[in-house]
Amino acid sequence: MAPSERHFSRVGAIAAVTGVIVYAVSAGLHPWTPPHETEAAFADYAVEPLWALYHVGELLGILLMGAAVLSLAWRLRRGAAGVWAALGAAAMVVCASLYAVFVAVDGVALGIMVDRWAGAGPAEQDVLYETAFAVRQIEGGLFSLQWLMFGIVAGLFAVAFFVNAGSAARGRWSSVMGWISAIACVGGLSFGVVQAQTGYSDLSMSFQTGIYMGGVWVLAAAWFLYRNPEHVDLVEKPSTRA
Repeated sequence: MAPSERHFSRVGAIAAVTGVIVYAVSAGLHPWTPPHETEAAFADYAVEPLWALYHVGELLGILLMGAAVLSLAWRLRRGAAGVWAALGAAAMVVCASLYAVFVAVDGVALGIMVDRWAGAGPAEQDVLYETAFAVRQIEGGLFSLQWLMFGIVAGLFAVAFFVNAGSAARGRWSSVMGWISAIACVGGLSFGVVQAQTGYSDLSMSFQTGIYMGGVWVLAAAWFLYRNPEHVDLVEKPSTRA
């Protein structure tokens, strides 16, 4: 038997809101020194005892949001919209996987290297600093790829919502969600491209505000799933009786 659409939608809505909260709290506890101010940032990281835990919290938030996106894809699975939603769900799995690797590099590898740099003697500090800086660049590359993938996810769902808006069922809601998805797509792709081109820089940090639309999109998806947990076909099917 297929999963209950209504139950899956409710679970997805709860996962979306919970994921945003968990991610926001974890990111808020993370030291806020700009990452391109490298030496000052490393000094802050070195004295933070819960560095790895904050990143595990961020990953948990992303995984919960990923579950919400899969629920959204299931909700939109009918008709032509379902093709685009399925592609969006597959892209979200890649996006979450990239973020898991990002956490391994930033939350584990970088934390270890920064601790070694902070505890080393003067003769070793330069070499360890450059090593930690190299790890930071790998982290930045993964971060850009993760947001590029998120932009693709939002873009695919924008198409799914716009296609779905052509039906008689919940057309207005789907159209609004399509525009929100499109804006989130532009924000994610813009930051991902700038981050890939410049690394952590003043320019990429100015574009980082665009990724906040990702959180808005997830919350909008939660509202959509909560208010529209099941597909409702308002178009009457032609009678098969003679």
